[in-house]
Amino acid sequence: MKGLLDGDKKLQVEALLGLIAASKKLGLDPTRYNNALRTLRPDLAEGGTKAKPKPQTKVQKSRSVEKNGGKRRKLLSGKVENGHLRLKFSAPIPTDGVRHFVLKRKGYYLYVFDIAPVRLPYAIKRIKGEGFKEVRIAQYDPRKIRVVVETKKRYKPRHTFDGNEIRIPLPGAAADESRKSKAAKRSLPASGPAAKPASKPSAKTKAPAAEAGPALPGSMLRRYTVVIDPGHGGKDAGAVGYMRKKEKDAVLAVAKELKKVLRKRGFNVYLTRERDVFIPLKRRTRLANRKQADFFISIHANAAPKKSHWLKSKGIETYFLSRARTKRAKRVAAIENSAEIKNIDRYTKEAYLSVLNREKIIESNKLAIDLQRQMLTAVRSRYKDVVDNGVREGPFWVLVGAQMPAVLIEIGYITNPTEAKRLFSTRYRKLLAEGIANGIESYIYHNK
Repeated sequence: MKGLLDGDKKLQVEALLGLIAASKKLGLDPTRYNNALRTLRPDLAEGGTKAKPKPQTKVQKSRSVEKNGGKRRKLLSGKVENGHLRLKFSAPIPTDGVRHFVLKRKGYYLYVFDIAPVRLPYAIKRIKGEGFKEVRIAQYDPRKIRVVVETKKRYKPRHTFDGNEIRIPLPGAAADESRKSKAAKRSLPASGPAAKPASKPSAKTKAPAAEAGPALPGSMLRRYTVVIDPGHGGKDAGAVGYMRKKEKDAVLAVAKELKKVLRKRGFNVYLTRERDVFIPLKRRTRLANRKQADFFISIHANAAPKKSHWLKSKGIETYFLSRARTKRAKRVAAIENSAEIKNIDRYTKEAYLSVLNREKIIESNKLAIDLQRQMLTAVRSRYKDVVDNGVREGPFWVLVGAQMPAVLIEIGYITNPTEAKRLFSTRYRKLLAEGIANGIESYIYHNK
């Protein structure tokens, strides 16, 4: 990756030769690395052939299943009913498949349930309700889901198994069960003359309504550094849309507003560009790495592929770095990458994207989810019609090389007349900046 970012062909060749050798030893297909090597050093490239793995014996298959904790179940539904969180799975969960522990964080208690082997049909689910702050269900690692019940007060949740379901009592239900248990004990005949009279039960108190997460103190946020990257600049105008408005101008204005908001909250903040100048892609993440940033936020504005789509193409979306899986992601990435990577061939791109740091991809995905949700909440407080285009993955080269969670935000379509006007509106920019700042704080609150 370093060789690609620095334009060091010798280092690229050495890396590709190493990847080819490692692939052969592991019985993997080295074709993509051979193709990339062929564009740099045809004399060193070989014809890659896919090595066929030896078929596993029944014993090996059995050991493999055991090693992975058995067949993974799928979570079919997760909902709150009658004071319980009911989790329904495609098959029963083994009793030793649930690990429970408690964490205390900033005046809140987190009751954590790790359940395996399970996979989710979504990235994260959040449920709010009476008596608790929030329930979160997310894929913690490839084979384990994590359920977190966040409350203001301590309680004793005792999960139960019922066929394909696991039921976790929430604060109100747990208190009721505890009272019933005590009442049942009191109703039993005294076992001796020294038996104590039952104490008078306390009056019922109304459960507090769900509330927003607490704001993080500035003293804590001063530990975090954010590098904001206004896309394009200088000779690279980016997308040019409605009324000839330019992407480079819109994103710089939003980036400056975001810088003000973050600094006011206590963050250390740097911009990759403060004015209308062109900055090569590799220098943008290099600045973030040099500043030892905790977050890299690249801000862009989207554009419809053709004029007939200007009115219907709209909305906000957030990307994290990965190999594109959809035509839409490939199209957007091609637009944002076009200024600088024309000379990098398809094979080289594929080869280097295949060895991305998976841990950073997962962290960037989580950050993207928090940013998308908080941006929408902020802008919809004033502009109800803003479209949620979701969190997506794509091969954005401005994010390559970042050694921290890194995302690219498309803050709206500059080709859409309504959104183009909003992108140059002070009110809209402030709401966007507040939303992005809230998203960063949300990520810190839930993951740090």
